[in-house]
Amino acid sequence: MDSNYLEEVRRQYEEYPYPERNPEVEKGTLLSTKSSSLDCINHYCFEGNLNHTENFRVLIAGGGTGDCTIYLAEQLRNTNAEVVYLDMSTASMAVAQERAKVRQLTNIQWVHDSILNLQSLNLGQFDYITCTGVLHHLSSPEAGLAALKSVLKKNGSIFLMLYGTYGRTAVYQMQDLMKRVNQTTEDIRAKISNTKKVLNCLPDTNWFKFNKQIFNLDLASDIGIYDLLLHSQDRSYTTTELYEFVESQGLVLNTMFELESALGRMIFDPKTFLNDPQLIQEVMSLPKREQEAISELLYGQRIKHCCYISNASNKEAQFTNKDLVPIHSITSQGAVEFEDLKKQFNGNGEKIRINIAVEIFRRECTKDLFNAIDGKKSIGEIVVEVSQLNPNESLENIYSQFYKIYNALNNTGLMFLKSKNTPEYPQMVEMQSRVVSIYGRDECQKIYNKYFKK
Repeated sequence: MDSNYLEEVRRQYEEYPYPERNPEVEKGTLLSTKSSSLDCINHYCFEGNLNHTENFRVLIAGGGTGDCTIYLAEQLRNTNAEVVYLDMSTASMAVAQERAKVRQLTNIQWVHDSILNLQSLNLGQFDYITCTGVLHHLSSPEAGLAALKSVLKKNGSIFLMLYGTYGRTAVYQMQDLMKRVNQTTEDIRAKISNTKKVLNCLPDTNWFKFNKQIFNLDLASDIGIYDLLLHSQDRSYTTTELYEFVESQGLVLNTMFELESALGRMIFDPKTFLNDPQLIQEVMSLPKREQEAISELLYGQRIKHCCYISNASNKEAQFTNKDLVPIHSITSQGAVEFEDLKKQFNGNGEKIRINIAVEIFRRECTKDLFNAIDGKKSIGEIVVEVSQLNPNESLENIYSQFYKIYNALNNTGLMFLKSKNTPEYPQMVEMQSRVVSIYGRDECQKIYNKYFKK
């Protein structure tokens, strides 16, 4: 392993913990991510059968300033689950620890070390590992993935995020530009200052300026600018390279996952972008990974590859299992969107818009199907119940319509499946109320208004 590289990267995250987070914000809201929600993890990694209350072990490999750590620990607060945070930056870990302190979370084990040392840390085996934006900053990403595999249980799963080559084309042009501009500059702050000056004078022909809106969040802070445009070690992958990378360590890429696009998982489907029937038929006859590679090139702006990988295949819960229970997403975004969806499903429009990019056609039984989803009834039970309300519709037609609803909502991260034996998940309101009980409603509302109310 390149020790010089390690020191430079470590120095970056010591001086600029990433992403930038203010622990005080924890009083105002719980930052959530779909990929770290128990409902999502259960659906994509454990076929809907996970019991997260019984000795569930989670590793956040490269925990940074704590987003995934805090959210998972809060969800698992009242269980005997173990949450292990691992990061090589003391500054980043200090931010994460302060956030946990604000929430009075005591179920996190803090480890200051590199993921490359996992085998020697004696942390045991894990059911679930999340590793977001870490491996592509190592001199040997393969060694990093091998380290993760070494502590993964036989039936465990990993959520992995790596950079996408094509979507970050403009980023790598800017990185090359700033290396040339800063070649005689050593000081980090001076490099950032030079980068801001360059960003302010980019001509309209510059590819990064043309795509700047995609990266506006990163450009809002010095930390984001440094991580995006000045990182000392940054490599990316195409879809094909991603599969090869995962399989090089004897692992299986089960599910590509999308965090940011309104299209959701539809960005991995060539049918989303193609419109010629013959061409669609030809492309859809290709292997799944080839379809996804074609979709990446068609879409053009996939800046990150997110996926669930494991030691074995077929980990995702399937709608064909009619004993599984459909549930609404527990994230705060999901809760807000479902209130709007409820109005649409109970309305009279010809189409129901799931989001700005996805819609479904209304059928007579559509409203009844949506309203029957209560987090307790199984797919099969819902179909039978709705058939009694719609005697003119066959069970097959109702099931088919239910699948269209489910598929649209699942693709956009708004619906998942779980076993009836899976314990209930804590809801966002419930988790935030714990903080309110500590600091009082007025204080928490004040913090929320300060950082989030427009």
